[in-house]
Amino acid sequence: MSGSAGGSAGGSAGGSAGGRRRRALVAVATGAAVVSLGGMAAATFVKSPAERAAQTAPPPRSLLTAPVVSRVLSPSVVARAVVYPPTQYNVVPVAAAPDITQLYLSGLDVRAGEAVGSGKLLAQVSGQPLYVLKGQVPAYRDLRPGAVGPDVAELQDALEELGHGIGSDDRGTFGPGTKRAVSGFYRAIGQQVPVTGPATQQAVDAAQKAVDTGRQSVETLTAQKQHGQPPAPDIDQQLAAAKRQLAADRTALDKAVAVNGPMVPAAHVVFLPVLPATVTAVNTSVGMPVSGPLLSLTSGGLAITGQLTSAQAAAVGPGMPVEILAEETGTRYAGTVTGLGAPTTVPPAGRVVTIGGPAAAAPGGGAGTQAGTNGTPGVTSYVPVAITPATAPPTALNGKNVRISILKDPGTRPVDAVPVAAISTDAAGRSTVTTVGSDGTRTTVPVTTGVTADGLVAVVPAEGGVLKAGDQVVVGT
Repeated sequence: MSGSAGGSAGGSAGGSAGGRRRRALVAVATGAAVVSLGGMAAATFVKSPAERAAQTAPPPRSLLTAPVVSRVLSPSVVARAVVYPPTQYNVVPVAAAPDITQLYLSGLDVRAGEAVGSGKLLAQVSGQPLYVLKGQVPAYRDLRPGAVGPDVAELQDALEELGHGIGSDDRGTFGPGTKRAVSGFYRAIGQQVPVTGPATQQAVDAAQKAVDTGRQSVETLTAQKQHGQPPAPDIDQQLAAAKRQLAADRTALDKAVAVNGPMVPAAHVVFLPVLPATVTAVNTSVGMPVSGPLLSLTSGGLAITGQLTSAQAAAVGPGMPVEILAEETGTRYAGTVTGLGAPTTVPPAGRVVTIGGPAAAAPGGGAGTQAGTNGTPGVTSYVPVAITPATAPPTALNGKNVRISILKDPGTRPVDAVPVAAISTDAAGRSTVTTVGSDGTRTTVPVTTGVTADGLVAVVPAEGGVLKAGDQVVVGT
C-alpha cells in the first residue's frame, strides 16, 4: 500500500511539473508572436529618410499644351454692367372724396410680376377704383366737364386708344363727347361712374326749371296775341322780354349742363408714359390700412449701364457692338453702345417717381430710394457707358449684374491663334512658339503675332516655319 501511495504521489508530482513546463512554453510562444507582430507594425510606420523623401517628392515635370485654333478674333473691352428699370413709379393713394376719412385696401386686381396695360384696374382703395392709363404727365387735378387743358387732351387720347370716342369735342376740352367716353370707360371696368356731385346737379335742375317757366310764358303770350284776346297795351314788349329771358335761361342751362356729370377724379387714375408696365411690388393686402406706396410699377423696359475704367473708356465709342452675357443662365444678348458719361462713384440706377399723395417709406426703402442698385455699391470711380439692347431684355434680368464685351474691331475672317502663354520672346525680340509632335519631339517655330482677344493671339509662321490648326503648342509645365 505504501508503494502504491508513493507511486501515486510521484505520478502526481511528475504530472504537475509537466503541466507547468507546457504552460511556460505556451507563454513563451505567445510572447514571441506578440513581439513579432509588434515588430511588423513598427516596421510599417517607421521609414527611413530616403523612403520619406521618395514618397513626398513632387511628381515629375510634364508639359502643358494647347491646340492651335482657327477662329474669328474680335478685340473687346470686358466689364460689368447693371440691368435696372429706368423709372420706378411708387403709387401713393389719396382720398377720392371728402367723406373718406381712412384709406383701406378694399380690393386688389394685380399681383407682383404682372404686366399691366392701359385701362387696367389696379386696386380699389376705400371703395374707390385705381386704374392706369397711358399719359406723359401724372394727374394733378380732378378732370371735370368743362375743363380745358393738355391734361384733358391726355385723358381723351387714352380713352380713344381704348375705343371710347369723344365725338365732336375739341381736343383738350372736356365736352359732352368726353363725358360719354368717361362713362363708357368706367362701365367697361365694372365701376360706378363718378359725377360732379349734388351742387352741379341742383344748378342744372334750377336752370331747367327756369327754362320751362320761360318757355311757358312765351307760349302763353304768343297764344294771346295770335288768338285776338284782348291784348295788353304792351303785349309785344312783354313777349319780346319773355323771349329774351328764355334765351338767357337756356344759356344758363347749357352752362350748368356743361359742368355737370361724369368726371375723372385725380385719385382714380395713374398716368404712365410707357405701357405695358410691370408691377414690381404690392405693399399691403386687402383689409389693411394703406400708408405710403401701395404699388410700385416699372415702365419703359430695362436699362443697361456698364462700368468702365478710364483706360477702358478711352477705347470705347458710340455705335460699337456689345455682347451681354447673363452668367446665371448663359444667355447672350446683342446691344450697342449709346454713349459714355462722366466719371462717377454713384451706382447705376434709374429714377423714382412718386404718384399720388406725400411719399412715405415703403417696405425695403424710402420714397427717394434709387431703383436698380442691385450691383456692387459704387465706392470706386468708373465711367458709365449706356447700352441699348437690340431686343428688350426679359424682366428676369431686372436687378442683375451682367458681363459685357464691347467689340472694338469685329473680325471678319478666321485666323490661326494660340493662347497668349504660348508666345515666347527672345533677346532679339523675335516671337516663337514651341510645338510638340505625337512622338514628343519639340520644334521652335518663329511667328508673327497679330490681334489679341479672349486670351488668344493670332499667329502667322515666319521664316519658313510650319504651324497649322490642331498642332499642340507648349503653354507651360
